Amino acid sequence: MKPVRRKSPARTAEATNGPGCACAKARQAARVLTQMYDFRLRGVGIEAPQLGLLRTLQKRGPCSQAALCRRCALDKTTMSRNLRLLERNGWVAFSETDDRREHQVTLTPAGRKLIASAKPEWKKAQEALRSAMTAAQWDAMFQAFDTAIRAAHLSMEPAQGRREATS
Repeated sequence: MKPVRRKSPARTAEATNGPGCACAKARQAARVLTQMYDFRLRGVGIEAPQLGLLRTLQKRGPCSQAALCRRCALDKTTMSRNLRLLERNGWVAFSETDDRREHQVTLTPAGRKLIASAKPEWKKAQEALRSAMTAAQWDAMFQAFDTAIRAAHLSMEPAQGRREATS
């Protein structure tokens, strides 16, 4: 009778197939990070994704919803739902533009006040995460995020455009 060969611990799925699904790992990281920031921001009355939208408006100034979608990499439905919530809370306002199909989104004084009150808690969340890493890991994390974003954008280009770029 021939002995049964068992896989060594090094021959796990990860060792033979790579580290797994990049999308699943990125989504897991995003969920855990969002939960950590939300925990810190809970007392202010805002969640991390909402604060991110408000801070984007603060930096960009008034802009169209479409421009905000592009900047935040969100689809129109998700952006609309988030902006309506921010509007109900009085943190953003909509105004018409020359193009009646578009509305301009503006940060309100209440939105600016909320950002200011959330900043100390956001800083605590940021520092808690940073202190759990070395400086090199912190920098590498941002480099990895930027690299993944660029790679994903490139992978969505039409095949013809990629062939021409490599010629």
